Amino acid sequence: MRFKTATPGSVVGASLLFGPSLVVARVLHQNGFNPARDRRPDPLDLQATAIAPGLVTLRQASKAPVISAVAGGHYLLRGARGWGHAGPVLEANGVVAVREFRPGGGDLRPGDHVRLDAFAFEGDPMAAHGLHFEEVRFNSPLGEFPAWHVSGESDTWAILTHGKGANRREGLRLMPTLAEHGVHSLAITYRNDEGCPPAPRGMYSYGRDEWEDLEGAVRYALDHGARRIVLAGYSMGGAISLAFMRHSALANRIGALILDAPMIDLVPTVAHGARKNGVPVRVLPFSNRVAARRYGFDWHDFDHFETACCLDVPVLLFHGDADQTIPVETSDAFATARPDIVRYVRIPGADHVRAWNHDPEAYRRVVEGFLAEHLDRR
Repeated sequence: MRFKTATPGSVVGASLLFGPSLVVARVLHQNGFNPARDRRPDPLDLQATAIAPGLVTLRQASKAPVISAVAGGHYLLRGARGWGHAGPVLEANGVVAVREFRPGGGDLRPGDHVRLDAFAFEGDPMAAHGLHFEEVRFNSPLGEFPAWHVSGESDTWAILTHGKGANRREGLRLMPTLAEHGVHSLAITYRNDEGCPPAPRGMYSYGRDEWEDLEGAVRYALDHGARRIVLAGYSMGGAISLAFMRHSALANRIGALILDAPMIDLVPTVAHGARKNGVPVRVLPFSNRVAARRYGFDWHDFDHFETACCLDVPVLLFHGDADQTIPVETSDAFATARPDIVRYVRIPGADHVRAWNHDPEAYRRVVEGFLAEHLDRR
């Protein structure tokens, strides 16, 4: 094997890249792998300047992009003193946006600082939808984990796995449709969630390790009468679901997957975020290597594309083409590679895991059709 001798220019170039690469690697670790960062409360970046029957007027209250106030679709409007349901934008002028509004709880008042919450519903399944549920616990190698169980009439269970920095409320948008179809819902937690056992190294691993917690939830469902299981994963929850399908001995008990903006491969996801934040693309190969060596991981462990392409069960795949977190192109590639199993719903204008928010009725119809086509309700 021949080795090229490093030229002075290449040495200087590498040294010039090393400094920025180290900075980017640190930022990547803090933003992408550190659960503590996700436990910070989201800022109340909007101000409700007026509240009238059926309407709320929102103005940007911080330096965040004005797009926050005019984000399309249906959201929970949350403030320090109360909350309500914010609907579609009726009028906007670049400074303020008027939205449909239905009060929820507490006492929101004009002038209050608020934010739009994409999980859309407050509380638990009973508070959100009047669905009776149990707080149950399942086991994984790290210990006990809590979950919400909404009972159904069939022997099919859907296990809902939330995304990075999210929580069980993320699955509240899907639960009514599952309940109407007679499917049990089990909305789970996993390592590094608040109040749950931490990962041994205290870091996210994008499915590489979290799949063991999902396996514990699948085993719980099987032990409690499930004969067929649907995995529903949001964002990193999609990565966890795919890692489960790759590694678990129970993967053959899965009848279908519902993936919403799944994190199929972390490398293009990091590149997507870097471009959005003005990081030079040429730095990324160096910063990725620095991060892997410094924090002790292998990027291949976070690449679930091959696993996705080798699935032998039907997949319902949602992804918005305005996703600012995970590039829609990763889902495009999966859907193109496996049109025989993937029902792909690409949502124009929808941001990260906002397919339901963009059009709840359309989302419900697609899920119902998928369940009716692929799952036996008996």
